[in-house]
Amino acid sequence: MRYVAEVPVIEADLYEQMNRMRAWLDHRRFEPSSFRLWRAGDRQVVRVVFKVESEAMAFAAEFGGSPLSSPVADAAVA
Repeated sequence: MRYVAEVPVIEADLYEQMNRMRAWLDHRRFEPSSFRLWRAGDRQVVRVVFKVESEAMAFAAEFGGSPLSSPVADAAVA
């Protein structure tokens, strides 16, 4: 199972936000299995997939996002 955190991002500040996220992950030695930018209607979100639920929850909390309500099967992440 994988745990997904979604964080809304602002396009005008995307570079800064992504760098901050990467530094935060590196500092905590979290290793997400994927890190993607998604457009959801009129907004953009960063969708980060983790193997550990607590990492997904911490990431979402730090960056004003939300964890998906339930784990995602490995096949659904690919």
